[in-house]
Amino acid sequence: MKTRCCCSKRYLLAFFSLLVSVGSILMSVSLSSCSSSVKSSLLLSADSLMEIYPDSALSIWESISSPQKLPRADRALYALLLTQARHKNYIALGDDSLIKTAVEYYGDKKKSVRAAKAHYYWGATYGEKGYTSFAVDEYLTAIRLMPVRDEFLAMIYDNLADCYEKDDLYDIAIEAYRQAYQILEGGSQQTYPLRGIARICLLQNKKDSALLYYQKALDYALVEQDSSLIGALYHDLAMVYNEKKDYVQADKYVSKAMIMQGEDAVNVCLSKAQIMLNLNKLDSASYFFSKNIDQLNIYGKAVCYDGMHQIAKKRGEWKIATENMDAYRVLYDSMQIMNDNEELNRLMDKHQLEEHKRLLSEHTKMLVFTLVSVFFFLMIICVFCFMWNDRKRKKRYIALQRELTQNRVDTMLLKEEEVSETNKEDLDKKRSKLTEQQIQLCISVLKTTNCYDQLEALEKATPKQLLVMRSLRKEIRSEISSAFVDVMMNLKERYPALTGDDIFYCVLSLLCCSKTVMMELMDATSDALKTRKNRIKNKMDAQIFDRVFGVDIQ
Repeated sequence: MKTRCCCSKRYLLAFFSLLVSVGSILMSVSLSSCSSSVKSSLLLSADSLMEIYPDSALSIWESISSPQKLPRADRALYALLLTQARHKNYIALGDDSLIKTAVEYYGDKKKSVRAAKAHYYWGATYGEKGYTSFAVDEYLTAIRLMPVRDEFLAMIYDNLADCYEKDDLYDIAIEAYRQAYQILEGGSQQTYPLRGIARICLLQNKKDSALLYYQKALDYALVEQDSSLIGALYHDLAMVYNEKKDYVQADKYVSKAMIMQGEDAVNVCLSKAQIMLNLNKLDSASYFFSKNIDQLNIYGKAVCYDGMHQIAKKRGEWKIATENMDAYRVLYDSMQIMNDNEELNRLMDKHQLEEHKRLLSEHTKMLVFTLVSVFFFLMIICVFCFMWNDRKRKKRYIALQRELTQNRVDTMLLKEEEVSETNKEDLDKKRSKLTEQQIQLCISVLKTTNCYDQLEALEKATPKQLLVMRSLRKEIRSEISSAFVDVMMNLKERYPALTGDDIFYCVLSLLCCSKTVMMELMDATSDALKTRKNRIKNKMDAQIFDRVFGVDIQ
């Protein structure tokens, strides 16, 4: 899993198809350079070369001029694919400003392969800088955003496990390797997570488990006939047997590794030298220790000088032993400085992560505080508006009650005038005016109650809703009767022959209720209402009847 796809020119046909593909895409580049921006089809065409021919894809990306002029979506895809191409061609990613363009565009909320890849390569950039904790965060985000379980998801788990391994979190690392293996099980890449699990077992001093997983990985590699991986696994098995002090088996596997990888493989030669030393084959050990010493890093050179020191001691060559020990100590001091620097970098990385988490925590707290404050502020405004409206409604209700009281007084005075006044026409005008005023006041009073809203709901209700609201019938009648008590008493006083239902029917007509609502509240049929209306007409003056049933009150 840690090896990236490299250019394969094994077959002549594939080589010619590559030439045709690259030629067509380069022609597209040359044509598009004349225009103001590169088309999305070019990006997608080059993306198709990424897995098989990453070096060719990289040359195409780098040949694009003025990528900043691309539309935002194309610019994000360009940043992602260029970073991916560099990573696959073992080019240091360096600054993360390029991949951040893709990260900012694709985000971290919605699942998509490109969003996952953007965060994965951002994590890879952090990993190259040594910021392991930040790399882990981005890898975890990439896992969360991956919509499918495929080889790319397995690669993310593989690299995540590698980060955990660097931080000595072996139990978590082995779980990540197992996740990768579950995704790849049965495929050609399943050897890589098995090798990772085996390495973790060896680091945990579980030599038998490591041997088991290495052997299982070797079996799969032999089926796939992957020579480079087979040689690496032979070397791994040699290391496990060396740790188990089974030097004969260790020599057997390291020899196989040398056959597969050649004597120029410096790590294999170093392992061979150590095994030869353990077998007390000093000449062979000395040969392999000194063979590739100049190609080794500082740690490998230290092992070589320490091994040659031991060989010289066993031979009694004290001067050579002393020289090798001095060289070893110089390298050891340098390694200590490097380890101290790495530890310092690790602590700084941890400090930066904690600082980043602290800032995020403070930002989250501030956001929560702001949201809570806004919520309470809105609640206060709502309560204030409710109280203000309620107070306004109560004032309106009190004012209407006062007007109704005054109307009652005026009606009583009119009755006294009827005894002494002889001008009947003036009295009728006053009575009509007071009656109209009384009706309007009662309607206004009803509008201040919930009953008026219920009446409007009845007007708009479907037959099914009318059935549900039938239980409110008694309450609505009571509210209407309470609001129109003055009108109803006045009608009853002037026309004693009217029944209570007759008067209530008159009130509903004054409220301009529809026939459906009248039928529902009176619990009567349409024919029954017509009959009642005709009966009321015979009991009431024509002028009042026309006012009640012939004029719409808005």
